[in-house]
Amino acid sequence: MRKFLIFIPIIILGCVNKLQEDRLYLKEIKTKNKVIEWFYYSNVGSTSADYVLLSDTIKNGKSDTIVNSTNLKDVRLSNDTIVLYFYGKPQKYDDYLTLKKTIEHFKIKIDTSSVSEGPMPIRESYLKK
Repeated sequence: MRKFLIFIPIIILGCVNKLQEDRLYLKEIKTKNKVIEWFYYSNVGSTSADYVLLSDTIKNGKSDTIVNSTNLKDVRLSNDTIVLYFYGKPQKYDDYLTLKKTIEHFKIKIDTSSVSEGPMPIRESYLKK
């Protein structure tokens, strides 16, 4: 019985998800005191939804979620507008999303005209150090 009591904390500590370390980044856009981060969480199983966050570099990395979606193609910044490109209507798995029109001093523009022929293209991601 003692052996089990020793192994349970070890197993639990080994399974703790270190979310910051599990992020696989697709793009980072730096502007003024803000950073737009586009990433997904590493997982072995099925598709993981993408996250787009607006982080403040001055306020200890305080973040606001712009979108959490499964059909995002690209993220770009044009002047004071964040442009989100989707394969069709924004959605997360089978649910359609309603997005904000602004976040802090940025406008959010949605482009749903991207078309995917066949399977989704392979995306190159990287770990942030």
